[in-house]
Amino acid sequence: MQYTMLGKTGIRVSRFAFGTLTMAPMQRDVPVEDGAQLIREALQRGVTLLDTAQAYGSYPHIRRAIEGYRGEVVIASKSATKCYREMEEAVREACQELGREIIDIFLMHAVQREEDLAERREGAWRCLQDLKKKGVIRAAGLSTHNFNVFIEAAGWPEIDVMHPIFNMISFGLLNAEGRDVPGIIKQAYEKGIGLYAMKPLAGGHLHKNVESALRFAFDFPYMHAVTVGMVKQEELDVNLKIYYRQPVTEAELQAAASNKRMYVVIFCQGCGRCLETCEQGAIALREGKAVIDYHSCILCGYCRQACTQNFIRII
Repeated sequence: MQYTMLGKTGIRVSRFAFGTLTMAPMQRDVPVEDGAQLIREALQRGVTLLDTAQAYGSYPHIRRAIEGYRGEVVIASKSATKCYREMEEAVREACQELGREIIDIFLMHAVQREEDLAERREGAWRCLQDLKKKGVIRAAGLSTHNFNVFIEAAGWPEIDVMHPIFNMISFGLLNAEGRDVPGIIKQAYEKGIGLYAMKPLAGGHLHKNVESALRFAFDFPYMHAVTVGMVKQEELDVNLKIYYRQPVTEAELQAAASNKRMYVVIFCQGCGRCLETCEQGAIALREGKAVIDYHSCILCGYCRQACTQNFIRII
């Protein structure tokens, strides 16, 4: 496993990072024992960076995984709270639930609008700066799906870490069209900002091109780490083989991809565009949200393309 310093933070991380959203109650709801076992296996195989968030519900999985583990572990968490007091409580909650006195990296979660960025900077961001001075966290930053936010925040002198969407088709990255995404990311990297990517498989959109998609992300030299979400051993095995440039058989790819399914994010606005594209009749609107009929869904992915908010994913 290759390790690198996360920008100027002084924090050493593995290039391959484990994203815990997929296994969390928000998505596949993997039992704590099963999820912890998979995380522990990844740690024993060289992964050190674990990504989580207050909203995911995966703190118990991580805490169980690192109990008694003497190897290196770096935890990055996030909170979508906007005010000073709530952010302070979110960091305290992370420390308590993870059983750690210090959280290595703490981010403002999913900063999607430029005006939202300005509001959060007055409260939540100020809190993170104070907690960093107190030694409660080691680095502060933000995660975003909006390239405008990425560009603006990259100009902050106090920004330590950013966690943007990054994949071979820039899927889900708002305001990226017509822009030199790799070049702008490179500029942030050269400033010393720690960068670790999310959604290298475009939220599952590239599930049929796993090797090329992961290879693209892992090979990009201006990203310190790449977060990959996994829920079972077969996925971990295949993804690590791809990372190490080892041959992967079709049978292994199929085993890793088995039991994949569409997932509708809780923020679905019920616009109905996905229903219009589904020729299988596998989507319905219930209580203002899209609902998937897994018996009819064939994972064609057309509904995902129709969703302008990237609220439909394959996990």
